[in-house]
Amino acid sequence: MKKQAQHSPDTKTFAAVNVTNGFVVALAALVVLAAPAPAAVVNKILATVDGEPVTLYELKQFTLSSQVAVQVGQQDPKAVLDGLITTRLIGIEIKRRGIVIGDQEIDNYIKQIQQQNQITEEQLFEALGEQGLTPEIYRKQIREELERAQLINREIRGKVSVTPEDVQRYYDSNKTDYAQDPEVTVSHIMLRLAEDAPDSEVASVNARAADVHALLERGKDFAEVARQYSEDPAAEDGGTLGTFRIGTMLDALNEAVVDLPVGDYSEPIRSAVGIHIVRLDAKSESTHTPIEDVSEEIRERLYAEALEGRYAKWLTEDLRAQHHVEVLE
Repeated sequence: MKKQAQHSPDTKTFAAVNVTNGFVVALAALVVLAAPAPAAVVNKILATVDGEPVTLYELKQFTLSSQVAVQVGQQDPKAVLDGLITTRLIGIEIKRRGIVIGDQEIDNYIKQIQQQNQITEEQLFEALGEQGLTPEIYRKQIREELERAQLINREIRGKVSVTPEDVQRYYDSNKTDYAQDPEVTVSHIMLRLAEDAPDSEVASVNARAADVHALLERGKDFAEVARQYSEDPAAEDGGTLGTFRIGTMLDALNEAVVDLPVGDYSEPIRSAVGIHIVRLDAKSESTHTPIEDVSEEIRERLYAEALEGRYAKWLTEDLRAQHHVEVLE
């Protein structure tokens, strides 16, 4: 199956390499193009940006060439026009700030795309051709995308910060998300029994396990009984398995100790490997993952949320406030 090139800045496909940290300039929606119209209608002025006209012809070209029109997937001409206006504004700001992307940057970008998708240049261009994209058009799209990424970095990233106090507040407010199951120290006596053992063998091993349990009930020392009867390597240590977090052991052992008082032992229980009698030797209180272990994760989460909010404000408010936009219909 041939690989297809996609142009989406938040995926590891033939387009973006996460240059905008997952931010896609979602500007437009899909428009159903009308049949060819007279020149006067095609060149109809729909809006002005800083006094410069935005025509119906530009709108149709934008719909054909814009990936975001496909991404949004709605048949809303007003949304597409708004996307075209925003794209025009971004272009103005890019020129105003003198942002220039060189050919070498585009070459490096394409090489990263090839490496990520493990394809050759020939395979990439073949996939682009199947989507009606020439290498020249593809390079133009990449240049525009990298220009936008630089603009966004300049306008937004420097204005977003997350303080240690922000991280602490988030941790305190969501502490249940960082709860850890208690640790338990357990010992067991295990009699081996295959999961697919015949009924006669199951009955025999169950009877032996009942006899071992009866010895414990009569007050025999658990460790001594384990050394004598257990068929697990831990028998040499009196059946001691070690310390674990509840949930990380065999399901049968987890179920056996979850409500067991410390120092007590379970009834014989069966697992995939045998029949166990489990003793709970010690149990810690429930704890939480220390904030030091999750602070970076929290900081990244808060930063991404703040970045998204700041980006949305810049796109819908700040950018428009710097220019004169008039929609004529």
